Amino acid sequence: AEFCLKNKFFWDGIIESQTNLRQFIFENASYILCDFTIKGGKFALVPSIPTGNKGLINRSKKPDISCLFTDGVVRNMEVSFLNPEERQDFTSVVRYRKETQNGFPETKSIIVKWNENKNEVDTLPIEEFDLTGFCTNPEHALFFVKYAMMVRRYVDHSIKFETTPQAAMQLEPGHYFRFASKVTHTDRFRSGVIDRSGNI
Repeated sequence: AEFCLKNKFFWDGIIESQTNLRQFIFENASYILCDFTIKGGKFALVPSIPTGNKGLINRSKKPDISCLFTDGVVRNMEVSFLNPEERQDFTSVVRYRKETQNGFPETKSIIVKWNENKNEVDTLPIEEFDLTGFCTNPEHALFFVKYAMMVRRYVDHSIKFETTPQAAMQLEPGHYFRFASKVTHTDRFRSGVIDRSGNI
């Protein structure tokens, strides 16, 4: 609550029909840069990004690392790399709702793109984010779409593994950890073959 209040991340909308509470919280948590967790049987929202004093977002702070995993304490490790299409830069169009006291709401749009791609607006794919159902703050809409673009650019793989309860004792939902492994994964864009003539 403090995180959302300090950063002005609010959900200002109407729930028109019955909905599953867990599904509703899970779907909407990412729009306020939070993770939906269940700790001790209780629902909770925790910030997905580092925060500073009084819950404000701290852009220069690195995440606190709670645990370190190595090859000695894991088994059945699986690494999945995202396709290049899933990591392609895009131009974002985010919509939010502008409210007027005693008036009707107005839909506004913000177009966001990477600086190095400012001349490629027409060639980059366009992805739309419609936040008009709950977002009335342009700063909120802008921060969310920038975060979504950063995730698309820098997250390139996911990892899945098994470990012992003792190794994961300090972990809770939403915590960060490091993983150090000597196992290498061949990148198809950095590998090749040698033909009969000796060409690579």
